[in-house]
Amino acid sequence: MQKDTPDFTNWLLLGLLTVIWGSSYILIKKALIAYTPVEVGLLRLSLSFIASSPFLFVALRKIKFKLYPRILIVGLLGTGIPVFLFAFSTTKINSSINGIINSLSPLFTVITGIFFFGTQITRIKWLGVLMGFMGAFVLVVGRYGFDLGLSAYALLSVLATFCYGTNSNFVKHYFPKVSALQVTALAMFFMGLPALLLAISMGLPAKVMSAPQALYSFSGILFLAVFGTVIAWLIFYKLVQRTDALFAASVTYLIPLVAILLGLLDGETFRPVQGIGVVLILGGVYFVGKKVNTSS
Repeated sequence: MQKDTPDFTNWLLLGLLTVIWGSSYILIKKALIAYTPVEVGLLRLSLSFIASSPFLFVALRKIKFKLYPRILIVGLLGTGIPVFLFAFSTTKINSSINGIINSLSPLFTVITGIFFFGTQITRIKWLGVLMGFMGAFVLVVGRYGFDLGLSAYALLSVLATFCYGTNSNFVKHYFPKVSALQVTALAMFFMGLPALLLAISMGLPAKVMSAPQALYSFSGILFLAVFGTVIAWLIFYKLVQRTDALFAASVTYLIPLVAILLGLLDGETFRPVQGIGVVLILGGVYFVGKKVNTSS
């Protein structure tokens, strides 16, 4: 039942969601100790598929076959492409930076909604979009200067958030009445099964058991797959049911804080000028999500 005022349980769920998603970027970094970016992506997709498989049978019965091509697109945009982009980006870019860049997702939701789905937005939302991208520029340049090579890796993370934003509009436009859990389970089937078969053919199960630090890195991938993909989604959906989408979306503001803290604990540096970028990005997200009062 939806509640007007968030209670202790709702705040607890929001906190859990923040910790799970905020820690994702440092876990990707740890996963790369023993595995290549491609291996990290394959293992993450494979384990996410296995974790979501209990919901697959209902999805196969409930979702019409004609919707499968669209769900394939959901799988690619929502998980299949971003897991590899973030893995490659993290080989050069600090995990804390990637956690902050991920906050651009709501901005890309607005932009792709305008250009591909006919969404109309106000001037204040345009201001939010502009602030967000200015913040991303300050964030990256403040840390890496004008090094085009490193900036290109940061752009991989930006492209991942573009995928997230596009996917949000795609799901909202084409699956307004279909269970999000069923869509997720079927999308993970399309992404995870090929990834699992490829991982097996590459000998990754043997590597997990034998390579130095492989189990340590694998534990990070396992957390990403089970908690970061399946359980976090269930928490988010439950939070929306108990409160509203706006309260649940506030996790966007909190994720960078966790990512920065964990990055600092892991020895990453965070320069004062980057704080300006963070403020601009989060300010942009605030204006994009702000409801405009149109009453007279």
